[in-house]
Amino acid sequence: MDLSERLLRLQRLGLHKGTAKLDTPAPPAADHGIETAVEGEWVSTPHGNCFVSETTYPLDTQRGGLSLGECLTLSSAAVAVCARDPALAGLDFRRAAFVDTETSGLAGGTGTLVFLLGVGTFENQSFIVRQFFMRTPAEERALLHATSVMLDRCTGLVSYNGRAFDLPLLNTRFILNRQLPRLQEAPHLDLLFPARRLWRARLGSCTLGNVEREALGVHREETDVPGWLIPTLYRQYLRSGDARELRGVFYHNLEDILSLVTLAARLCRLFVLCPDASSILDDLPSTDRVSLGRAYEELGWAVASEEAYRRALATSLPPEVQERALRRLSFLLKRQGRRQEAALLWQTWSEELSSADHVIPFVELAKHHEWHEVDLPLALSWTEQAVQRAEAWPPSSRRSVALAELQHRLNRLERKLVKSVGS
Repeated sequence: MDLSERLLRLQRLGLHKGTAKLDTPAPPAADHGIETAVEGEWVSTPHGNCFVSETTYPLDTQRGGLSLGECLTLSSAAVAVCARDPALAGLDFRRAAFVDTETSGLAGGTGTLVFLLGVGTFENQSFIVRQFFMRTPAEERALLHATSVMLDRCTGLVSYNGRAFDLPLLNTRFILNRQLPRLQEAPHLDLLFPARRLWRARLGSCTLGNVEREALGVHREETDVPGWLIPTLYRQYLRSGDARELRGVFYHNLEDILSLVTLAARLCRLFVLCPDASSILDDLPSTDRVSLGRAYEELGWAVASEEAYRRALATSLPPEVQERALRRLSFLLKRQGRRQEAALLWQTWSEELSSADHVIPFVELAKHHEWHEVDLPLALSWTEQAVQRAEAWPPSSRRSVALAELQHRLNRLERKLVKSVGS
């Protein structure tokens, strides 16, 4: 896109290049000012000037194994189910703002400024990221006004931890500058929560950077800067006026927004309503299959949940993940009345994870043989094994409670067994 086309696009958004409509003159170019470090334009607002950098990507741009346009193929129903928020059934990615902020501090509060605000939107056959920057706090009103012109064209938000950080902070800045907050009641897809449900078991940390690398396979260039360093770099810029170190900040913000698009597509496509989950599960690591199985189970998708657990158990799993899968699948089957299948899983659990700190499969097998197989000697044997395990635990309230319950079960089974022999 050449300079004239970019200028025309900004004018359609209500922003104007140059000094004609400014109450204050345009800033002179410094030796190392922002306009020399980052490609962009000065635009005018009723509150002064604002620096805007614009980057355009075709919809077929690949990131993390998906095109940016993949987002547009997803139904709003899948989005709502993925986020467990019925209000997101009204989210249209074509009219959503993908938002990420860079701030003067990481704690939030009225003293924290948003000095760089990135907004990505789908327009025609492109995805466009506009980054709004203020050189000093005196330009905050101009930045917020320029941003509000963009946000007023959107009907929804997509962010990562935006509910807790970005949106409350932006609303505070709008209010302090006597401007109306934007998109407060709009559908808001915060990708942090579905990302945690799917990847926390495997990744531990679900920061956007870690999810990018480990789940999406995206590796940034060396010019990127860590998020924790960004407030310091901005404070240095305020003191020196040298914007060269901010190139990495603009790059960081741009990459964050692109990852929001890919991440939204990657997560939401796992919840497209379809009768067969096989194709979805094929590309997932086994630990993620267990996490997705739990998500399906909590949605009431029993068939898809069972398939996810079984596909995970058919592979080699870390012991704690294997135990989690056996536990969830066995109880899923038990709730469906499929007790024989559940008993086979409890048997596997007791044998293959013999070193695990648990008594659950032994107790469940004792119940199964007492009440459904009516095999009292075998029920007694499983209960005795559970007692032996619990006795090996270190002293604690958990041990005391478990042993009391098991001893009660053991006494009852012994009485029943004596009575059955006597009769």
